[in-house]
This record gives sequence, structure tokens and C-alpha cells, in this order.
Amino acid sequence: MRTAHLTPRLSIWLLATLLAVFSVSLATAADDESYTLARFLEIPTLTAPSVSPDGKLVVWRETRRNLEDDKRITRLWLGDVKQNEARQITFIDGSTGGLAWRPDGALSFVRAHDEAAQVWVNPLDGSEPRPVTDIEGGVGAYWWSPDGKYLAVLADPAEKEEDEDEEDVDEDADPLEAMVYEVPEDRQDWEVRDRMEHPEEYQQVWIVAVGQNSPCSKEEPRMLTNSPWNPQHVAWSPDGQTLAVTFNPRFSGLVDEDQQVALVNVADGEAEVISALDRHASLAAFSPDGKKLAYYTDRDAEYRAYLNLKDIVVRDLASGETVVTTGSTQITLGGNGSTPGSAPVWDKDSRHLFVRAADGANLDLYKIDTKKNTLEQVTDLAGNMGGMSLAGGTLAYLESSLDKPGSLFVGRPGKKMKEMATVNDAVDSYGLQPAQLMRLAGHDGGFVEGFLFLPPGAGMDEKLPAIIEMHGGPYSRYGNSWTSRYPWQVLSQQGFAVLIVNPRGGTGYGEEFLRGVHRNFGTDDFLDIMAAIDDLVGRGVIDEDRLGFTGYSYGGLMTNVVVSRTDRFKAAVSIAGIWNYVSAMGQNNPQLFIDSYDQPWDGDLQLMWDHSPASRANKIVTPTLIMHGTEDHPVDPRQSIEMFSYLQMNGTPSRLVLYPGEGHGINKPSHMIDYQTRELQWFLHYVMGDEEAVGAEAPVPVEE
Repeated sequence: MRTAHLTPRLSIWLLATLLAVFSVSLATAADDESYTLARFLEIPTLTAPSVSPDGKLVVWRETRRNLEDDKRITRLWLGDVKQNEARQITFIDGSTGGLAWRPDGALSFVRAHDEAAQVWVNPLDGSEPRPVTDIEGGVGAYWWSPDGKYLAVLADPAEKEEDEDEEDVDEDADPLEAMVYEVPEDRQDWEVRDRMEHPEEYQQVWIVAVGQNSPCSKEEPRMLTNSPWNPQHVAWSPDGQTLAVTFNPRFSGLVDEDQQVALVNVADGEAEVISALDRHASLAAFSPDGKKLAYYTDRDAEYRAYLNLKDIVVRDLASGETVVTTGSTQITLGGNGSTPGSAPVWDKDSRHLFVRAADGANLDLYKIDTKKNTLEQVTDLAGNMGGMSLAGGTLAYLESSLDKPGSLFVGRPGKKMKEMATVNDAVDSYGLQPAQLMRLAGHDGGFVEGFLFLPPGAGMDEKLPAIIEMHGGPYSRYGNSWTSRYPWQVLSQQGFAVLIVNPRGGTGYGEEFLRGVHRNFGTDDFLDIMAAIDDLVGRGVIDEDRLGFTGYSYGGLMTNVVVSRTDRFKAAVSIAGIWNYVSAMGQNNPQLFIDSYDQPWDGDLQLMWDHSPASRANKIVTPTLIMHGTEDHPVDPRQSIEMFSYLQMNGTPSRLVLYPGEGHGINKPSHMIDYQTRELQWFLHYVMGDEEAVGAEAPVPVEE
């Protein structure tokens, strides 16, 4: 879709301008030590640590973007825990993920082979890695059996076989021939749907025999689960006879609040759902002695997963009795989202569990005593904990902060940890300053926490031009951790104060806070943000007359809300945001709205419209840049197209940018540098008053 009223001459000028900006940014990165968008995007990060079964080795990924070649580069590193030494072990540019260990200590990972992702094994004996699976369509995820002879993998389901017992089946008959019209020859190009999502689109659990260092040709892969299940996580019992499978019973790929946990017999696929059917449950883990199973579950059956704190339940596998181990804690177990990101990890004693948890802006490691049912904080990091792995008595975790991209630490849980690897030196020359954690006044006596980035050398009393950014979700939060997506430090070095905020509706601040926008999107959270801004204005930190606002996903929704409810901002940038709650119910996966509103025809039509930014389109005067991926399924790009159409008809300065092939995250390096350059130019033009920075062509409003 083209931007409305964009003349060919202006299109050429705009392209040339952006290319010039991009070229200058790359040249600057080569010529001096300024912190540019290009340099920010190419900062390496560490991810996915995994400790070997004996605790002696740890492997991790180092990933960076290559803007010149427009691709991501991933390298694997292997560290010796005792020697605290590491070496790079892969050198090809292909994507590598799914790091794990075969029980005998061989390293495994997922890599594309013949255009399909397969499981590879590196024996670490000096020989080359080689694939051990050959699954048509590739492997989505995998888990080793305790003896290392089998894999449970997620892969495309087998084609459904015809029922031989069906009576009077004419194999040559075409069911479409019974229709009253003649079927066109090109009917195979039609798409016919009987439900919003097709169960056959989702991978199932297969049991795959593997050779020592090659695919097994003697035993065919066997599909263990069937539609309508949508399996998402698997854990093997120590005896190899049972799988604990986390699955969605509604074959949805975007909805996770209906997840359940089942025990599945490996031999025959017989399944028993063991979690409560009236609440979310996920990510099970067997204790090493095989006697217990731990998994997450919703605390309150009256609310859906998005609106629930999680508990960890431990099930006695012999008796079937379950015990909630985490009591009434108000921290967010399992990460910083409303649904957990990784399974709890058992210690070798089969008594203690380790889990990451968010408490406010902090993210640390906690230990659960399953006999005493107590929760104890293990780490107290200056930054936030990233990926974590525990095996053989060795703990490995990543720590980063808003000014440091990250380090890998190894050691014994609760003991002093050693730094094994770091990429923090990649930003040493840029003079990045730690962001300041702020506790600001919120709406109606509440509070808002967030982080404030100041320009180099700036103080807290200079009335700075400011950009405010809201996080996605809304059931998430900003913490003191590195981001490889949001260039806050680049914006601050351009002279902006940048405030990233956690208003009500987010995680990490307890149950009441989490439910703060239930049936109320874009209202009380909006008032929280405005109160926080007023607090900073009152302190003399930011200039009320030079404000910009931006956000991604729910942050994009909030950007749309902000420009529709106030004219105090000079510019806004909305990315992948929802504009019209009513039309979004029919365009997007609707679960986010189902969790917070009734179906419109059951009484909430007026409420959803009143909360929608679209209902106040005539009041929007803020110049707004709108960006979206064309293949975004959680938030349909038609939401941004609709918003842009409204703003153009309203005469509001605006621009729409659609990125082909991008989903909910705009991830291609060339697209990232483009949208971040556009964002920076937009704020420089409208907030700073820089006429040389790129703004919007004047719209031609539709006549009344």
C-alpha cells in the first residue's frame, strides 16, 4: 500500500534522504565513537546458556546483526566451568538454536539441513557436527529421552488416513460435484475455512529413534499426539516411559491461557490430563527421582491467564495429590510475562526448585523448598537475569542492564559466581549512562515505576525535550535489562530525555496492579502515564512543550490512545498498535479482548468503541508516524491502515510505513534500521524543531 498523496518526486526525495541518513549513520560509526543507530543494532548479545549433564561445560549463543549483509549471525561458544575458559565452536552463518545436551554429554542443536530444521549432534571429540534427524518439514523443538536413544520432537502432523470402515465410499467422487454450480478448474487455489484456525497447521509430538551420530533407519518416527491438541512443551520422566506435555486443547497458535498439562504414555499415546480444566497450566518438570512433577498454574479460576499470578504446583505421581508451593507471593513467577517463559528447574536433590521471577523492575533467581513450601531469593542482581540453566550442580545465567548488553556467569547456586563471558566491552567506548529507576506519582494515589535516560552531561533540572515510551503486553513490564530492539540510549544521546514506564496493567507489581486495566484498556493506564509525566514536569526534569510518545504492540495501542485523548505531545510514533477495538475483534486473534471484554454483541460494543482511539479520531492533531509488518497475526496491519486513513481524512500530519514479510516483530536488519531512523527523524523534526529532519507531507483532508 502506498502512502496517500505521496508524489513521485517526493517519494524519490524521501528515499534519498533516508538513504543519506542511513549512510551517514554507518559512516559515523566507522569514523568516530558516537553511538549511532547502526552501532546499536550491531551490538552482540548472549543468549540461551545450557549446562552439560555433568555440570562441567556450558554452551551459549552469541548473536549480532550484520547491517551490510542484512542478516543475523549466530555463533556457539563452549566454556569449561572449572577452568573458566571459553572458545568459539561454530563459524558458519546459518541460524543455530535449540541448544541442549544428549545424556552422554554430546552437544545438540537445531540447524537447517536441506532447507528443513533438523537436530544436529556435536560429540565434542574434534569431529564435525552431523544431523541425527531427517524429518520431513523439519523439527520445531526437541527433547532427549533419558537414555539418549530417542527424541520427542514437535513436527508437522501426518496426513490423515482414510477410514477403511466407511460404507459406500466412492474414492473417485468429488464432494464439490454435488454443488449446484459447475466447479471451476482452478478451485485448488481457493482457501476454505471452517474455523478461525486449522488444527492441521500445528505441530504434534513425535517419538523419533536416533542413531549415535546419524538418523536411525531401522525405526520409523511415530506420532504420539493428535489434533485438536497444539503441544508446546515436553518433559521426559526419568524412566523414559512417560511424557508431561503442555498443550492447548483448542489448536490455537496465539492463545496460551487455555494450556493444560497431560501425562502421555510413550508406548501407546494414552493421555491423562492432570491439571485443573478451569485454569491455565504449563511447563512441567519431573523431579530427578521420578516421584514428583512440578508445573505452573493459575492462582484464581475466575480470571484468565493474562489476569492471573502463577503458582507452582508439585504433584506426587504415586498418589496424584498436589501441593501449591508458592503460597500467596505477589511476584511474577517464570519471568516477566503473565504466562511463564521457561519450566522450573529441579535441583539434583529432588527437593528444591529454581525459577526466575520478576519483582517490580527486578528479575532474579528464586529457590522453592517443596517440603517447607517456602520461596527464597537466591540472587540480588544489579541488572536483570536473562536465560538460566542448572545441571550437575552448576548454575549458569546471563545478566544484563539497560547500559550493558550482558555477561555469562557460572558457579554453584547461592555461591559466588564467576564471569565466564561478556559482550559489555562492545559499548565501552560509547559512554552509556545507567538509566535511573524512577518511582513517580500515578493516577488516583497510585504509582508508576520506570527508567529515565538523560543526555550525556545533563542534570535533573534542565527541562529537557522528552520521549515517553510504553511497553507491550499490556501484561509485561520494563526492567533493568538490555534491549536489542529499542534505541533509548541513541535517543538520549541525541539530546532527549527518555522515560520508559510501567503503568498499571503490567506484571511484577502484584495481582491488583496486573488487573488494573481489566475491561479498561487505555484508560487508567493512560491516566497513570499522564500523572507520571506531570510529576517529571513538576520536578523541572522535562519540558512540557517538547514531548513525544511512542510504543510497540500494546505500546502502539497506548500511543494511539494518547494522541486521541490529549494534544500535549508534539509527535508520536505508533508501531504494531491496535486502533479500533471493535474491528480488531474480527481482524486479530481476539483472545486479548475476550479476556477483558465481553463479545460486542453480548453488551460491550459501546464500551469497546468508547475505549477505542478510533472513537476520538476527530480530536487527533499530533503528527503521527505509523509502522507495521504486513504479516502480523496478533495485531492485523489493517489496524494501522485504518488509523492512517482516519488521520488523513482528518487532516492530521501522518505517515504509514508497512514492512513486507514482517510479523508482530519487525526483525529484518534493513527494516529495523529503517524504522528506527524514521522514528528518530520524526522526533527530531516535530519535537526538536529540526526542519532538516524528515517529517510528513501535508495531508489533504477529505471535505466534510
